Amino acid sequence: MENETNSNAAVRGKTLRALTVILAALVIAVASFFAGFFIKGCSQDAQIRSMQWMLDTIEDNYFFYDDFDADAAKNLSLYAIASKLDRYSEYYTKEQYQAQLRDNSGEKSGVGISYSFVGGKGVLLNTVVGNSPADKAGLRAGDYLVGGEKNGQSVTFNSAEDFSAFIDGYSTGERFVLKTADGEFTLSKEIYTASYAFFATSETSWEAVPSADGKGLPLIEDRDGAIDFLPEGTGYIKVSQFYGTAADEFGLLMKKFNSYNCTSLILDLRNNGGGYVSLMQDMAGYFVSSLTSKTSVAMTAEYKNGKREVYNCYKHGDGLVPADTEIYVMANSGTASASEALIGVLVSYGLLDYKNIFVSDYSAEYLEWAGVGAKTAQTYGKGIMQTTFVNHFTGEALKLTTARICWPNGKCIHDVALSKSDGCTPVPAEWTVTRDDAELRKVADIIG
Repeated sequence: MENETNSNAAVRGKTLRALTVILAALVIAVASFFAGFFIKGCSQDAQIRSMQWMLDTIEDNYFFYDDFDADAAKNLSLYAIASKLDRYSEYYTKEQYQAQLRDNSGEKSGVGISYSFVGGKGVLLNTVVGNSPADKAGLRAGDYLVGGEKNGQSVTFNSAEDFSAFIDGYSTGERFVLKTADGEFTLSKEIYTASYAFFATSETSWEAVPSADGKGLPLIEDRDGAIDFLPEGTGYIKVSQFYGTAADEFGLLMKKFNSYNCTSLILDLRNNGGGYVSLMQDMAGYFVSSLTSKTSVAMTAEYKNGKREVYNCYKHGDGLVPADTEIYVMANSGTASASEALIGVLVSYGLLDYKNIFVSDYSAEYLEWAGVGAKTAQTYGKGIMQTTFVNHFTGEALKLTTARICWPNGKCIHDVALSKSDGCTPVPAEWTVTRDDAELRKVADIIG
């Protein structure tokens, strides 16, 4: 019977093992169901909490809240809600917000250009970021790219999409060639720290370029950058944005301005769309520090709840911009926000006459290309401020319009801008940017 008994035991053992496997599978299935339900539930709860955080933040802080439909917004994504507010408001995930912070601090990656396509001419470089790979290669704002070279084969750019696809085809550090009608430029995408200011006289030029370790701002001279048509005693400083080390760069370049015994300053704010208020306050401080008046208001913010907040010029650099310096400002329809606020400081304290604000008066060709909404002979007209709010539970962030901005003299230029009606001087401009900068030459001729 042992053989029979052993045979029955084997059958019972297989049956028990099968039941064990089935029960284990059921346990795993049930556990997976509840885990999935829990994760999905948590995800939905997180989305609901983010939505509520966003709507509460908008209700408490958004300057134009009366025009916002909160009920309708509940059916939209977070990105869509931000896009419904105004052109300046924006939603960021945690990763996007961290990337934005790095970018605004001057830490960038890529080639370092912004561009648009102009039919019959090529890819126009609207900006070339200081200290970027494009800048180091010798490319300049106003250049037109007509093609490139890939794997030894020439490529023609017939659209902005052609150019974008060409650039996207390369990895960081991989070298490629870009071509203009006049030459070829070899460069690659890189991680770099941007510089935002440039100084020139008729003899030489200087830039304060952040060091590779980010711990210094060494001054670098480039005599090829001289602007030979500048009048004697005139220094030219261009500030591209109010980010990174822009204010410190300006201070160092003003020391060079003084070392060359310059008495007139052309401050170029064309296509400077603004940036951080704190950097505008910094830069304003260099200008007002020579004044005998103790008043140092840079701007006043008026919030949704009626609160008023004064932003002062930061006190530093006494005498760095001598009180008797003749100041001229170049501006255009891309001059906005912090740039217009800085102009407001200069005008309010009598450091700048309206007639010495030169605004780009664009050609008919440019206006036709730019299309509906193109504006000429004026600044942008942005007199509102944005504040970024961070959800500290998630790291996501929301940039909101939170205040109306007034100059120290009480003027608000939002949706009004600066123009000939204020006494500004229109200057003929072929385009928003040109390689030879004939517009700057015209200004130099005017101030003589």
